Amino acid sequence: MAVKKSSEQTHEKILESALIVFSEKGYSSATIRDISTKAGCNSVTVFRHFEDKMSLFLQVIERYHTFTFDREELDARMGYLNLHKDFRTMASYFFDRIYQHIHILRIFINDGHIFEPILKYIWFVPDEMKNFVEGYLLSMYPDRMPQGEAVLLSEMFCSFVVRTCLRINVHDGIDENSHQIAADAKKTMDQSVNMIVSMVLMRIREQGA
Repeated sequence: MAVKKSSEQTHEKILESALIVFSEKGYSSATIRDISTKAGCNSVTVFRHFEDKMSLFLQVIERYHTFTFDREELDARMGYLNLHKDFRTMASYFFDRIYQHIHILRIFINDGHIFEPILKYIWFVPDEMKNFVEGYLLSMYPDRMPQGEAVLLSEMFCSFVVRTCLRINVHDGIDENSHQIAADAKKTMDQSVNMIVSMVLMRIREQGA
């Protein structure tokens, strides 16, 4: 039993390490030695668990491709009264969630379109995020927000958040959401929030005219 548990832990450690290495170096430049070093084992151990680099890469995608967040948790934080406050809440919440998925997102961007087997998994702006923002806008302005406008605005807003994550990701220690990273992200996203809120209010005024 102890041997099996140790083998499972090693397997998970290799996957976690491969995720980071593929993210940082790209598939072509990443080596099994890079991954084994990151995992704290040797290359032979990696090959005991995975047939080759490609099979390891595909299993990394299979394991980490899903983007999730707790809709009820986010909804409980929303006031549904003040656009600026609610969009700041969504921006901060989504930033944290995207940042937790930053490695797989970078793999998608760098290598996703090269490998046909993983095309079905690729996301750059998760639908779950866009759907939440769209629903928020439609609930705030049920009679004055056309669904098409809500779709467009939610896409723009979520794209701002994802791009902020990718820009902030140049900091050293990308696995840590440090105070500096958080401060830089807040400054950038505040600008995005102000822009998107202005656009929402402009659309609402146009609809009411």
